[in-house]
Amino acid sequence: MRKGMFLRLALTNIKKNRGTFVPYILSSMGCIAVLYIMLFIVHNPDTRNIRGGSDVAMIVSMGVFVLGIFSVIFLLFCNSFLMKRRQKEIGLYNVLGMEKRHISRMLLVETLITGAVSLTGGIGAGILGSKLALLLLLKMLHLPVQFGFYVTWEGVKICAASYGMILAVTLLQNLSRVHLSRPVELLSGKSVGEREPKTKLLMAVLGFACLGGGYYLAVTTKSVMDALVIFLLAVLLVMTGTYLVFTAGSIMILKLMRRKKSFYYKIQNFTSVSGMLYRMKQNAVGLASICILSTGVLLMISSAVSLNMGIEDAVKSQYPYDVNAGFYGYSYEEAEEAQKFMRSEAEKSGIPVKSVESEIILSMVGFFDGHHYTFDSDMEKVKEQDVMELVVIPEEYYQSPDGEKISLENGTVLIWGAEGKSIDIGGREFSVAGKLKEEPDISGLLGVEYVSSIYVVTNPETFKQISEIQRMEMEKGGSMGYRMKSSLGIMVDGEDDQAIALKNLLDGSIEKFRSQGYFSQEGETVSNRARAVEKENFYGLNGGLLFVGILLGGVFLMGTALIIYYKQISEGYEDRERFQIMRKVGMSRREVRSSIRRQILMVFFLPLLAACVHISMAFPLMKKLLLMVGMSNDRLFLLCTAVTVLVFAAIYGLIYMATARAYYHILEKAE
Repeated sequence: MRKGMFLRLALTNIKKNRGTFVPYILSSMGCIAVLYIMLFIVHNPDTRNIRGGSDVAMIVSMGVFVLGIFSVIFLLFCNSFLMKRRQKEIGLYNVLGMEKRHISRMLLVETLITGAVSLTGGIGAGILGSKLALLLLLKMLHLPVQFGFYVTWEGVKICAASYGMILAVTLLQNLSRVHLSRPVELLSGKSVGEREPKTKLLMAVLGFACLGGGYYLAVTTKSVMDALVIFLLAVLLVMTGTYLVFTAGSIMILKLMRRKKSFYYKIQNFTSVSGMLYRMKQNAVGLASICILSTGVLLMISSAVSLNMGIEDAVKSQYPYDVNAGFYGYSYEEAEEAQKFMRSEAEKSGIPVKSVESEIILSMVGFFDGHHYTFDSDMEKVKEQDVMELVVIPEEYYQSPDGEKISLENGTVLIWGAEGKSIDIGGREFSVAGKLKEEPDISGLLGVEYVSSIYVVTNPETFKQISEIQRMEMEKGGSMGYRMKSSLGIMVDGEDDQAIALKNLLDGSIEKFRSQGYFSQEGETVSNRARAVEKENFYGLNGGLLFVGILLGGVFLMGTALIIYYKQISEGYEDRERFQIMRKVGMSRREVRSSIRRQILMVFFLPLLAACVHISMAFPLMKKLLLMVGMSNDRLFLLCTAVTVLVFAAIYGLIYMATARAYYHILEKAE
């Protein structure tokens, strides 16, 4: 062949098939640009120097991994669609005299051209967009804008290497398809498989079972500690069920509809059901992919937005005071000494203090059967719902709702969260003198978010006895709970910088206190947190999650749009032939267009409906996952999810309307 022939053929093919090549190249550029932006954030030396930078880098690194997996699957799918659309074209080249090695060289040149354009454009867009992305990230982290320009050559290398590997895989896939097929098969490739789809009952039943199992796990999971593992299992079941239901379950339902004579033998229903059978057979995998991508977008964006908007609530819940000092040990006497010492140090600091709240509690986790509270470490012997947190409060640190002072005898307790005249704690019986009038409001407890709690108020002597029981259990390795906590909450009469200054002063005071021999045993710890500092850390973590959620959500949305576009093109060419057949059998143009429009709307909005069902069923489990990162405002999460679904539905509709133009343009040629 003449020199340059393959280059001219490749350019001509790309130009003639620009309706499919251009979206593919643009999508590749989008994936590469987002990948570069994420790598830019990770490798930028300034990232780790900003507040919360290490958390941001870690979260974005996880996003790089997710994006890499998605890009491989997505670009292979797009390449498969392109080759399917070009089977007749390649078969014709073969019939006209081109050998398979010539076609392979032509495909190689096409791949190099599209790859070079995609990689150059993607990295260029990524470099230009990286500064904008950094400004967006700094805005989310509530940090001042940084000036300057930086290019990460490490990111460029990774983008080139990863995209090069994807191109190599797609090229090998295309070459193997050409070499293993005969010209006749390629010429008739689009017509293969037009038989009526068979009912695969086992696959359909398995699909509905997987969906039901995933939904059941999402709705019934009560333990926050198990939520992450359950979430991964539920996601796997729902993804499997979605693909099986779309591929087999939809065919089964349509055939059941066809059996109902009174429904089926009507003009609109007859053509719609018959057409849908073939549409679902050919498009089920793509529609299931759209559904899963849509669900991913909704989950990521709604969770990230609610986390970011709920930062104030989360910070106040975990750090209710401007300065929060906590001593975790075993001695009640040391706990009281810590209270006195820290109060004295706060008064001597010279920083104006508005109020000081002190608290001593004993918190532990065990198993409760209604009377016996035990510390059995054998998890298989107890039911999950029996796991309870026991919170013991000395009477002098308990504030009664009516202000009444409490005085209890040794061995007696006031209780909340359990019934009975007595309670057995670790084998020792304590009599119940009465019930508390309301549930104590104690911040930072495990039971508030993870498990149910029993509250016990008693005198200092009985408090020490229960503390000794727990200490012995911890030495034996039976207790899963915490030590005695002595906490001091200080509200500063001033701005955040004064609270941070007081926190820094108290850090030195704590070291001075511990140097005197207090809280120095193994397992005893001390913490000192300023709400203003922790709030900045929350912005670093949640801002990073929102940033990655926006980037990945945008990529997933782009993937959804491209799949819809390719489906519209496929539907257009297939419906053009159906349109002609329907017209020949006597249907009016209006009836034909109405029937096809109904099918198209059902096909392309079915994934959105399924995604909304997935989101609604995942909501209870997502609430528990968000509790693990401090998000306890269910109403805010519900509102963010509802708004996200509405906005996504509007964008989805716009994507459909935009891509439908290509469909109707193809269909008009049949008229």
